[in-house]
Amino acid sequence: MGKFFKAFIITLLLIVIFFFGIIGYFLVKSHIENPGDFLNELLEADNKLTFLLLGVDNLDVKNAQNTRSDTIMLVNMDLESGKVDIVSVPRDTYAGLEGYKKQKINHFYNYGGSELTLQAVNELLGTNIEYYMTIDYKFVQEIVDTIGGVDVNVPVDMVYSDPWAEPPLEINIPAGQQTLNGENSIKFLRFRKGYKDGSDLSRVASQQQFVSAFIQKIKKPESLIKTPLIMKSYDKYTLSNIPFSKIVKSGLNVNKFSSENITMQTLPGVPDYKNKVSYFFMNEKETDELLITMGLKQGG
Repeated sequence: MGKFFKAFIITLLLIVIFFFGIIGYFLVKSHIENPGDFLNELLEADNKLTFLLLGVDNLDVKNAQNTRSDTIMLVNMDLESGKVDIVSVPRDTYAGLEGYKKQKINHFYNYGGSELTLQAVNELLGTNIEYYMTIDYKFVQEIVDTIGGVDVNVPVDMVYSDPWAEPPLEINIPAGQQTLNGENSIKFLRFRKGYKDGSDLSRVASQQQFVSAFIQKIKKPESLIKTPLIMKSYDKYTLSNIPFSKIVKSGLNVNKFSSENITMQTLPGVPDYKNKVSYFFMNEKETDELLITMGLKQGG
């Protein structure tokens, strides 16, 4: 979609929580060859699920040019209590990996897809996360239209034009409370320049607001009855290495999850420049404290 495409994709997290425990027969029929073995895996699966959530403009990284993981989020789920911790990793975060020079962390997706991005995040954070979920932005557009739009409070007048983008980009969304359809949701999430403080952090805050509003809409009965349509979009626009038993187990605990149990924050650090290039520099001490609190690192 070109270098100006800045889509944010977090919808799969919501599907994990609010759908997979409700559509048992459909899932077994469509995804599971041996239901007996699957049930054993389900019973043996633990109550923790941690994964890297990536939002991209194209799942086919081998054939697409200049593809970036525009949204990078660490998701930590406690399936027993229903608590979910989400940490946004700014796409401009300064990061390195053996065999690559230090650069913006979202570049690693273009070099090696989800697996290499996961390696870069583990190297940056000192973690050992096994799983990832990667979502094409088109998934969000289809889902939003399927459930009848998402209600958000647009923080600023979003006006932007880029005739050279592929496809050409025209954003004209006035500030204020409104219902965004699929197309305008994507434009809302692509909008970057124009926030009052001029930083990527304000854009992250808008993404988080979108997630909260989406949760409220996706839980409504009129949205749940459209699950088969959502599953078709899921198969088409997502890529994940998470065992299916873990995904379904999260859905079986659907009643334990709510927006109040979801904590969203940004990786500790500050934006700054290095060699005249803007980056986000992580604060290692504060990040370690955060990861220890989440149970993803051992205290020293």
